[in-house]
Amino acid sequence: MEAGRHSAVDLIRRYFDAVRTDHSQTAALYAPDATLHYVGRHVLGGVYHGPQEILDLFRRSREAFRGTQRLELHDVVAGDRHAVALLKGSADRGGQHLEWQRVVVFHVQDGLIREQWIHDSDQHVIEEALAP
Repeated sequence: MEAGRHSAVDLIRRYFDAVRTDHSQTAALYAPDATLHYVGRHVLGGVYHGPQEILDLFRRSREAFRGTQRLELHDVVAGDRHAVALLKGSADRGGQHLEWQRVVVFHVQDGLIREQWIHDSDQHVIEEALAP
């Protein structure tokens, strides 16, 4: 594995460790001008700029999923400038256990996350999980 790929994989694994344990620790892994694109028309869908807006998205996400969202990292594949994380997502809503697949694409530069795209496999499941 080349050094760039190895460091991108390590960065993304550290990122998901922080997502799982303490979202606030992810701020140090983003470039100051980072952009996160959350694909979808649901309440969390949109474009977020900078670590502070991204952290606010994470806070809103915990609230919207009522603290039940779980993300299980399946694998990370990377080139020199991009990494792709494959995850299994789940949440509980109204007595139902909901599951989906998630792909997160990262543009990595200088050891930091520069840009990120979150793609969930089933928008209807996400909308159901996030319904008021």
